[in-house]
Amino acid sequence: MTSKQFSISKIAVFITTLITLSFCSTEAQASCASPLDGGNFEGQTSKRVSSPWIGEGRVGIDRGLGYSNFGKNNAWMRNASGWNGIRQRVRLQPNTQYKLTAYVRTSGNVTDGYFGVRDARQKVFSEIKFGSLPRYTPLTLSFRTDSKTEYNIFTGFWALGQDSWVQVDDYRLTGGSCEDVELVPATN
Repeated sequence: MTSKQFSISKIAVFITTLITLSFCSTEAQASCASPLDGGNFEGQTSKRVSSPWIGEGRVGIDRGLGYSNFGKNNAWMRNASGWNGIRQRVRLQPNTQYKLTAYVRTSGNVTDGYFGVRDARQKVFSEIKFGSLPRYTPLTLSFRTDSKTEYNIFTGFWALGQDSWVQVDDYRLTGGSCEDVELVPATN
């Protein structure tokens, strides 16, 4: 073996060792399935609220109208009377701490808005009340589940006799077995 061949062999062994070490030191990334799906409404394909969300009252999706907090779409509720809201059924771990956040904006006359979590029978489990929010404002609710696993995430308002509206976007739910990871579904 000539010295030139010996040098090339050394370089080849060095490169092979580097590549091997690179692959060996790569750690697998854990993936947490989000219990909340489509929190940014980008997957909504029409102006009607569709799965995984459920509309309550007069609701819809603003698609590409420039009303969203981030991205192209957001959900809306608008009416002069009654309850108007959206909800999504989620499965959560029992006896576990969670944090729910969404961005909400309203007309100036909203005084009776609610953001929170209901149980499987639609009874309020934990909620916060909001009023007029002229700009998208993050609402955050920390809650601890009980022994049950089925809940409903919701946002809505009681319209009190005059045209009123609420827009909501960018729901996030963190906690559970992935406490250190933001539980947001991948957008593929």
